[in-house]
Amino acid sequence: MNPHPDQKFWQTLRKTRSQQRSIGWISAVLLAVALVGLIDGLLAHMRRGSDLLELLPGDALVLSGPLPLKNPVTNDLQARFLPEDAPLHFRLDEFFAGYWFGNGMWRGTVTAEPLAEQGSYALRVWFRGTASSSAQTFKVRVWEDASARRAGSASFIYRLTGWNPFVLAAGCGMIALLCGGCVYVLGRRSARLAATLGCGEVFRLRLEDGGCRLWCLLHGLKAPAAGQTCTVLDVQGNALGEATVDVQRKGVLELLMRDPEAVLPGSLVRLRPPSFPGAEKAPDANV
Repeated sequence: MNPHPDQKFWQTLRKTRSQQRSIGWISAVLLAVALVGLIDGLLAHMRRGSDLLELLPGDALVLSGPLPLKNPVTNDLQARFLPEDAPLHFRLDEFFAGYWFGNGMWRGTVTAEPLAEQGSYALRVWFRGTASSSAQTFKVRVWEDASARRAGSASFIYRLTGWNPFVLAAGCGMIALLCGGCVYVLGRRSARLAATLGCGEVFRLRLEDGGCRLWCLLHGLKAPAAGQTCTVLDVQGNALGEATVDVQRKGVLELLMRDPEAVLPGSLVRLRPPSFPGAEKAPDANV
């Protein structure tokens, strides 16, 4: 028999816990997808290399590199495609200071001709009057169309879904964090509801000789004295049995219980009478 006469609080508690559990699962799945996307993107980047440029006919791509000399002029930068008749063009856009350390950088644009055929090419960029070792070489891959680029991608996720794995990881990670915030808010609400009902929450069990030891969060409630008997309830508010208070440590109450077959993590322990309006008329199961 339910020792609490007001079912509204129990229904709200059950609903809150159900929402918390569902959103928690969603958050866990999204975090797993974000992790897979991040790993897939990093592996794909390692396989393809940081110097590979991928273009479709008519596309343009911005690239940049360090300046090996001070105060350069436009004519100092030289660029050459291999083979020289590659259907590609390079344009120097500007010289600028690096965002992190302020060192000199150049920025340019590589453009593929609208009728460029699929193939692999090389781009060599260097500055006049500098050592040949300072030259930068880029590999340029021109794909026939978006389907060909997707089919030839080093990323499993991009081949399968057409999504950039880093974009997928970032999106899923942000949504997972929002879901985690909702789980926290619902957990706080669940704790307040349990405290209103005069209950603490069982979060751990351990079988011992002749019974079971329960660990119960107090949710800010005053701990009963050692040796006092408390009623253990399921999430429906039905009594599962009696447990004896053993010891209290830092907001956690340890109890000993016989016949703990129906007790699960998430069960409740009645620590004091409920505090909702009219509760003073309800029988106290701990007395």
